[in-house]
Amino acid sequence: MRAEQDEASALLDGLDLDTLLAALTRSRGYDAALRDPPGRRGWSDVTPGSVNFLDLDERIDRLARLLAINKGTPGASVAILAPLGPEAIVSILASLRAGLSPLMLPLHGNELELLRLIETAGAVMALGVSRVGSLRPLLTLRNLAMRAFGTRFVGGFGPDVPDGVAPLDMLMANPTLHPLPQLVERPVLQVCDGVALRGPFKLSERDLLAKALDISRTLKPTVSSRIVTTLVGGDLAALASGPGMAMLSGIELLTLGLFNLGDLQACIEGGRHVHLVLPGTMEPALAHSRLAEHPALASLVFVHRATEARGLPAIDRPDIAIVDIAAHSAGDISVIRRQAPPAA
Repeated sequence: MRAEQDEASALLDGLDLDTLLAALTRSRGYDAALRDPPGRRGWSDVTPGSVNFLDLDERIDRLARLLAINKGTPGASVAILAPLGPEAIVSILASLRAGLSPLMLPLHGNELELLRLIETAGAVMALGVSRVGSLRPLLTLRNLAMRAFGTRFVGGFGPDVPDGVAPLDMLMANPTLHPLPQLVERPVLQVCDGVALRGPFKLSERDLLAKALDISRTLKPTVSSRIVTTLVGGDLAALASGPGMAMLSGIELLTLGLFNLGDLQACIEGGRHVHLVLPGTMEPALAHSRLAEHPALASLVFVHRATEARGLPAIDRPDIAIVDIAAHSAGDISVIRRQAPPAA
């Protein structure tokens, strides 16, 4: 165990999300990095698409330069209200590149709860998406910015950006090439408890990548596979099993945004081996469904929250790897290998 920890420490030395993306852009720039589910238009008004590593890096750079215009104090917080999809991932990485600390807010929080999180973090900027089903995150952020006087900039993705919110898609298409700040040290990420709405809690990129490495070592994803995640929140469990593992292994990440069984089946039917990430409470339903036996499944990751009871039956697939993630809090998880992949 000690040898594995020393090896992991050596692998992570000097590594951050920007360094990983730069390496992927050089080596696999035209390969898909992020993909939308087929039914995305129905809950967001955005046409489903995919983003390769080159496009992802360019979008991150353009948004980072837009954020830098606001001249936030190094390490200042940027609140993000969006499901864990392309917009949230671009916002997180752009904030870090601009020397700012991204704060992922729970989508389902009410305005008072979100206001407390924003004020506790001292967020100077807020980014969000125009629609998630019946939710209107940009309207929420605009209302919060009027009450949290430290929040001086609100930017929005999507086709329906309300007055008073900067339309990021348009601004990123014609950006002023504002210089990025010289970073003395990388800022931290911030996460919140999606159940109790406690936080924010600080999370280093190294801690995120260390947990992503733990998961990857068990699943052993290949570059021809994809990760499909049904998690929408932005705590350590969701970030490590989705974006973190995808960046470490350089494979395509497909985020559902809102759960839809038809979308999930279409994502699994896409012709690739799939590493599927699900809330632990969904394991009994998956065990009862036909998807449980789908030949495209290469592994399963179940995220168990501290307040949720585990149900039965459990998945019985000796031919695939299964990992349980115990989320003790928003920033503290344990990665448990329930079942290793079969020997080749």
